Amino acid sequence: MKKVLALFIIVGLLVSAASLAMAQDKMKFFVVSHGGPADPFWGVVMKGAEDAGKEFNVDVTYLGPEKYSVQKLVDMVETAVAAKPNGLVVTITDAQALDQPLKDAIASGIPVVAINVPDYRGFAERIPYLAYVGADDYKVGIEAARRMLQEFAPEKPKRGVVSIHEPGHAGLEARARGITEVFTEAGIPVEKLATSPNASETYQAIDAYLTQNPDTEAVFCLGPLDTHPTIKLLEEKDLIGKVKLGGVDLSETMIKAIKEDKLVFTVEQQQYLQGYLPINLLILYNKYGLIPHDDILTGPAIVDKSNVAIVEDMVAKNYR
Repeated sequence: MKKVLALFIIVGLLVSAASLAMAQDKMKFFVVSHGGPADPFWGVVMKGAEDAGKEFNVDVTYLGPEKYSVQKLVDMVETAVAAKPNGLVVTITDAQALDQPLKDAIASGIPVVAINVPDYRGFAERIPYLAYVGADDYKVGIEAARRMLQEFAPEKPKRGVVSIHEPGHAGLEARARGITEVFTEAGIPVEKLATSPNASETYQAIDAYLTQNPDTEAVFCLGPLDTHPTIKLLEEKDLIGKVKLGGVDLSETMIKAIKEDKLVFTVEQQQYLQGYLPINLLILYNKYGLIPHDDILTGPAIVDKSNVAIVEDMVAKNYR
């Protein structure tokens, strides 16, 4: 009996030791973004990263500020690096501010994958991350502008305005550049308007612009945070149909607005993939040294009344 008891004790100790070793060997990754859970876009990215962590049995920690702040983004990157993870996923919304922290992280042996916004600088200057997963923001702008012009054809809108709810955000600026180039080539005046992640401030900014520029017929919003209050503004000011609105990314509010002809279209970028795929890539890199040698583009793609039903269910389930 004593021998049997001793055997059970030994087996128990071995199992405990094995479990401890497995826990210690469990890979850990950080996803550091300029967007927090208040933005429906980033909630889907978070879900993608969390799902990947569960599926591959790795620890995934998401860090994002309540309000857009480059300094907070840099601070969070430094916090993540200090934890010495097996990999770091990060949005390069300000390449200059993130340049040294990320280059130091890479030099210390932490592999980095960029998501949502890449480093737009030339190859010699660019942060040497392993891969980029996300949309081509310049093309997002191009596709948005072209789709808007289709809505007015064979005529053209008299004037356009582009809301930038996070001024200085490299990705939003690239989208605005694409829109501006298409409209300028078509001979249509278009301006950039600094708005805000705060719905009330965006409402007031766009209301003031439309009051001062009553010939504006095309409004572009670059994310749900400015699209939602703009839809409300057009409803309350009886401007639906008179001012045509185009958006970027998806939310249940935006899906409903497309179905009700309050939002002409939106440009999606399958953000679930931006959370899920980088974790998978970093696991493969840690295990086998494998990594794609080019960008993995998740967008752009136009969603309008012709195809909104296809994506509606996945938006409700938090996959798009």
